[in-house]
Amino acid sequence: MKKAFTIVVAALFVILAQPAASLVAAPLVTTAAAGTVKVTVHYKGKGKVDASHKIWVWLFDTPNIGPGAMPIDQVALDANDRDAVFEGVAADKVWVAVAFDESGAMMGDAPPPAGTPIGILAGKDGAPAAVASGSKDAVVLTFDDSQRMP
Repeated sequence: MKKAFTIVVAALFVILAQPAASLVAAPLVTTAAAGTVKVTVHYKGKGKVDASHKIWVWLFDTPNIGPGAMPIDQVALDANDRDAVFEGVAADKVWVAVAFDESGAMMGDAPPPAGTPIGILAGKDGAPAAVASGSKDAVVLTFDDSQRMP
């Protein structure tokens, strides 16, 4: 009996000592490789874009950009007509929002303050337009001072 118990315990140790990968089932769904999103931003407002007055560019994984929506990434540009490049974007489609920091106080850790010039990449119908992750071409987002953060 003692010999049989020893053999059972030894067998359990052998089974448990196998690499974890052999004990876990392979995932049923594979995810697409992360891609790059490039956005050329053109601000036509009255302010001057510089190191103190940046253009902030955010990516969202939903077209419902508003209160409660959290960006998945952000870039700050210190010159007009520059590209915001986002590497390693896992979402198939993303939506883009921008703001011009005319007061020079934005740190990127909160939504733009009330009155800040903002823009959203939109289609001809005015609805937010999706950008495909991994596209080789940059999308162009032009905005001015006419739309402001509520």
